[in-house]
This record gives sequence, C-alpha cells and structure tokens, in this order.
Amino acid sequence: MDPTTLSNLVTAISAWGAAFLATLWLSLIYWTYRDAKARLRDPMRRIIAVLVAVVLFIPGVLIYLLLRPTRTIEEEYLLTLEEEALLRAIEESEGKRG
Repeated sequence: MDPTTLSNLVTAISAWGAAFLATLWLSLIYWTYRDAKARLRDPMRRIIAVLVAVVLFIPGVLIYLLLRPTRTIEEEYLLTLEEEALLRAIEESEGKRG
C-alpha cells in the first residue's frame, strides 16, 4: 500500500469519525433538551441541563441522567389525579358507612 493511498484512507476514516462524533454530540444535546422539557418545570434547570450536555458531552448526559426526576410532568399529573380519585372514593365509602 503506497503512502498516498494510506494517507487518503486515514483522512477518510478521520472525517467519518469526526462526523459521527459531531452527530452523536448534537443528538445527545437534542435528546437532553426534549427530556428536560418533559421532566423539568423550571426553565433555568432546563437550560442548565442542556448546557451540561453541551459542555461535557457524554459525561454531561450521564450526570443529567443521574440527577433528572424519575417521572415526567405528565406522569406526575396523572399520578396526582389517580391519588385524588382514590381519596375521593375512600371518603365516599366512609360517608356511606357513617
């Protein structure tokens, strides 16, 4: 294999690797933004979550995964509705007995 071919191959592989890393970085930033929007009410916390992903790349996303709320805002809302319905049912059944 001559040096020119080897140099072109290394350049192509390096370009592909750089494009892959840039795409991975941008997709993780976008995923963090969407996930933070679904889980965090405070806009400042959302901005901080995205900035951590932008600056720290993969470790930043891992930090976000460790610190993010376990439930989305919608899940919290549905859980609250379910709890209120259960309490109302208990109060109604207590009222019928007493």
